[in-house]
Amino acid sequence: MAPHPDDEVIGCGGALCLHARRGDRISAVFLTSGELGLKKRPREEAWKIREAEARRAAKILGLSALHFLRQPDWTLGEHVTAAAAALYPILQQQKPGLIYLPHPQEWHPDHQAALAIVRRALRRGGMAPPKLRGYEVWTPMSRFDEVEHISAVMARKLRALRAHRSQLAEFDYVQAVRGLNQFRGALAARTRFGEVFQLLKM
Repeated sequence: MAPHPDDEVIGCGGALCLHARRGDRISAVFLTSGELGLKKRPREEAWKIREAEARRAAKILGLSALHFLRQPDWTLGEHVTAAAAALYPILQQQKPGLIYLPHPQEWHPDHQAALAIVRRALRRGGMAPPKLRGYEVWTPMSRFDEVEHISAVMARKLRALRAHRSQLAEFDYVQAVRGLNQFRGALAARTRFGEVFQLLKM
């Protein structure tokens, strides 16, 4: 699950590639379509661009299905109930055993709201509780529980990140992601590139 298109690549793109290699079915839910990432464009046009980029990235990562909830960018914390109501039928249909989402100490308010949205949707019942795996986007975790060795799929992850072209003009996300995953690889995974995850409780 991603608050915005590109969070899924940045936070757990390597792990998703590894799941795809194993033949796992992977669905992505985008809580917002990241319209504020294209502030100068009308909202509907920004949605179209960013959702198209997410679809291109999904093909590279090997995702099976995408869902765009189009909740308000930046103010997800004020729309937890509405977002959870939109997420619930997807969870009922997919019955995931594992959900990836940003860890709750992320600085971005939408990232912080993700866990509350997932918890509220899951508490409506009707499904077995999945494992929740928190990933880091722009706020590195001080504590993590699990490590993925992603050296073999790092090039694919960066290719998926480059699919989000509209977001690369202002910031060099490719360099930032490569640096973070190289840091995690050296110190946590004892390999060239790694991703780390925090196990979150219901």
